Amino acid sequence: MGARGSRRIVAATATSSLVVLAAILSTAGHGTAPNPLREIDALIARRAFSRALQQADTALARASPRSPAWMTLGLRKTRILESLGRQDVGLRWLSSLQLESAPPSSGAAVLLREQAWIEEGRGLYAEADTHLARALAMAQTVGGGELAATIQIRRAFTLVKLGRANQADQSLDDAESYLREHKSSALEAYIPRYRGLVRLLSDRFEEALPYFERALRLARDANSRSEVANESVNLAWCHYRLGQLDRAAELYNQALPLALPEERHLILGHLGNIFHDRHAYAQAADHYRQAADLARGQDQEYYSVWLSNLATTLCDEGKWDEAERVNQQALAVKKTIQRAKGVSFEMLNAARIAASRGRTDAAESLYRQLASSSANDPAAVLEADSRLAQLYAQTGQPEEARKQFETALATADQRRASLQNDENKLSYLAYLIDLHQHYVEFLAARGEWESAFAVAESSRARVLRERLGVAQTPAGHRRIADYQAAARAAKVTFLSYWIAPEKSYLWEITGARFRTIPLPGESEIRALVEHYQAGLEKDRLLDLKSGARLFDLLLGQVASTPGGRYVIVPDGPLYGLNLETLPAGADGHYWLEDATVMLTPSLDLLLARGNQARRNRRLLLVGDADEWDDEFPKLPSAEQEIESIEKSFPEKDREVLSGPSASPAGYQRAHPERFGYIHFDAHAAANRDAPMDSAIVLSREGDRGRLTVKDLLGMHTQAELVTLSACHSAGARTYAGEGMVGLAWAFLQSGAGSVIAGLWDVSDYSSPRLMEQLYAGLAKGEAPAEALRAAKLALIHGGKYVHPFYWGAFQLYAGARQQGSPL
Repeated sequence: MGARGSRRIVAATATSSLVVLAAILSTAGHGTAPNPLREIDALIARRAFSRALQQADTALARASPRSPAWMTLGLRKTRILESLGRQDVGLRWLSSLQLESAPPSSGAAVLLREQAWIEEGRGLYAEADTHLARALAMAQTVGGGELAATIQIRRAFTLVKLGRANQADQSLDDAESYLREHKSSALEAYIPRYRGLVRLLSDRFEEALPYFERALRLARDANSRSEVANESVNLAWCHYRLGQLDRAAELYNQALPLALPEERHLILGHLGNIFHDRHAYAQAADHYRQAADLARGQDQEYYSVWLSNLATTLCDEGKWDEAERVNQQALAVKKTIQRAKGVSFEMLNAARIAASRGRTDAAESLYRQLASSSANDPAAVLEADSRLAQLYAQTGQPEEARKQFETALATADQRRASLQNDENKLSYLAYLIDLHQHYVEFLAARGEWESAFAVAESSRARVLRERLGVAQTPAGHRRIADYQAAARAAKVTFLSYWIAPEKSYLWEITGARFRTIPLPGESEIRALVEHYQAGLEKDRLLDLKSGARLFDLLLGQVASTPGGRYVIVPDGPLYGLNLETLPAGADGHYWLEDATVMLTPSLDLLLARGNQARRNRRLLLVGDADEWDDEFPKLPSAEQEIESIEKSFPEKDREVLSGPSASPAGYQRAHPERFGYIHFDAHAAANRDAPMDSAIVLSREGDRGRLTVKDLLGMHTQAELVTLSACHSAGARTYAGEGMVGLAWAFLQSGAGSVIAGLWDVSDYSSPRLMEQLYAGLAKGEAPAEALRAAKLALIHGGKYVHPFYWGAFQLYAGARQQGSPL
């Protein structure tokens, strides 16, 4: 878990609250610079700040106190002190002027606004708000409408930091009303930026995205390199906090060459975070070093953060001497910062270093201090619990280790319970997977295989179970005998995979046995999957060597007999691979020919399913939608597929939505909860960066043409089976612990018993044939898994569509509302 917590408490908004706000300050209330300012401004431009300060003090001594010229010189002095890193001196000087009691003037309002800005930088938000409120009143008194608007925009930031988000939005509304009334575009870009910041600072990252995207467009239109960089950084931070690391990295890299020199440390440091999250420690350390070098003497708080993160990364690399030196440096810097928040992660690093030196008592004491203090960062507390458990395991105290792992899991659950948004829950649970992996490995090392399996199972499908009202089973609560009884009753074999960096495992459960099969670490399995997958998805020559190796690793030790029935819990890279497509013998036949397969994100979820037979055989067909987006042309085979499926169901038992009626609103009006089978033949837009925005693309009605994951989560269904005959409809992104999140996951969440969905681009030629066979089998009363396998075998035996590209994309996913047999 490393330094993620320390990184996550330092938002990217420093860019907006410093450089960007300097631009706002220069837009109103300054007027034309008088002659004495020209030499000062020239010195500032050459970054000769010390000489510029001397000139400013000399000019101030000669000017009439509180005159417009004096006020303008005072603003320059304050800016120079900020550039020299002497904000405290500037704040003391501004405070000594007692501007809040001065007669109203534009100059006094501007200086009060500057004073508030520095106070914000010191964390003095209540004082800053008091001075901004007085500055606003002054500006309104003297008729400075545009100056008042800039203060209202600036005050929104302070209000949200004080926990008054609604007032912050109202302040922006007031500013926007003035600008609209006076047709002023001078501050146009700042309104969406600050609306985004209000949401970002309230941890509403998804809501912030469209505002920052608009601000970015405006910055690009204005051809402002630094503002493009600022908005890219804010967008990147939101994507990072939502767990969308690829998109965040892309935005940070785009911003780096555009950013002002004094802001580049922010981007480099946040890129270091991303490399650290990916366990690319050498690259992370390099970025943290660069960030620290740039921040030194300029932004001491961030300097201490980047040093702390560098120390953590060096600990992860096992470079203990350098880690200790850097960590002591971070501690020394942090003690000089007025508003620094404790020493949580520096203490965590110190504990890890002590443990590496064999100073067990010192390490234990530090971990316990961290874990017991409510003042510490929650992420640091969680990691202290986990690290303490590992320390006990390494020092031969297994029972203490077990208790500490359970404490860490309980702490994590308390924090997760406070999250409301599904995307935040998914990202947070993925973040916790390291904790589960350490616990599983501890139990595995002791040969406690049943307990290791229980801990692994407790980490799975947490969000899905919560939405379906399936109670979380505590680790170890459900007995292995319960799983064996379920396997025996359904005449299936459960295969549960656990893929971890160092050691992976497969748990095989039948009606008569439970056993653990060791597997290699994730990197070896992922490389084999990627090689084999490259030939699967494009009807290319298969890498049979990789396929055979995968079969030997993943299935070779499983007691397999022709006609076997399997329920599989994938993990990691296995979510993107259909095991049915693996070559299963010397003759090169596919495992599909030996096995009937169904996937589930969690065995506990499966065991929660009911046993009453379903009687609803009604079918809802949705497809052949009208084209309204060039990216998604009309499907050439959709009409044929719908007609071929219709033939298997009598007219009274089917309803068809096609053409204009195949719209999101039309689907909702059809009351999908009335149907036992629901079939979509349409385009799917799988959004890897934001899985909740993945959608089925249907006909447009009004302003809606997409049926999104978010829409589906609000619609209940009781269907035994939902079929998504669409490309990438299974999802485009896998979350550790939850599995592949997308359209299939959404239908399982909304109550579907099972979902058939596509892993890759499905064929327009083979898919109608496969679906015709599938629904013919369902109409005869076959279970979905049996009907799907029979349809695939019909394609293979037909000779034309033998390659797995034509049939392997479709997989059956099972949820918690299946009735009857699990297969």
